[in-house]
Amino acid sequence: MSKIRNVLDVTGKLFDQVDFTEATLFFHGHRELPESIAIEVWGLSFIETQQTKDYYVSGIATISFEGVTSGLLEVSLYQTNEDDFIKIKNEKYLTLTKSWGKPLGFEEYQYHLGGVLDWPRGYSQLGINATGKVTVSFETNNCVLTSDYVRNPEKYTYKGNRD
Repeated sequence: MSKIRNVLDVTGKLFDQVDFTEATLFFHGHRELPESIAIEVWGLSFIETQQTKDYYVSGIATISFEGVTSGLLEVSLYQTNEDDFIKIKNEKYLTLTKSWGKPLGFEEYQYHLGGVLDWPRGYSQLGINATGKVTVSFETNNCVLTSDYVRNPEKYTYKGNRD
């Protein structure tokens, strides 16, 4: 079976159609954030598409950012092999934070990705500030209706880091 790779321009406000609620992000911190960066994601969704149907990508999609100027990653760590957070003093979550680059400039757009980070495993918020084009690429045969995902999440969810 032939695989068809779809590439969508999601620059600026178009990025609002990409949802990371059920996603696993594969992003590893860099010493310095490069000007162009690609982040792999399993389980992103497209909402409010032209066909008025929401789609879940049950596979790896790649989000590419051009003109990256800065970024911020915050991860609240999970217990080993669980979805419970590691708690420290006063029941606060153990959270790691890393930032790159200069503050947001007037000509930049801020992109937010939230979801489970592959490693270190935890719930993450990733902000990327960029001036250039942003694209999402994925194989069309990995797309299922979000309603199908909701009825049977075990069939479609990423299982790689739950051993």
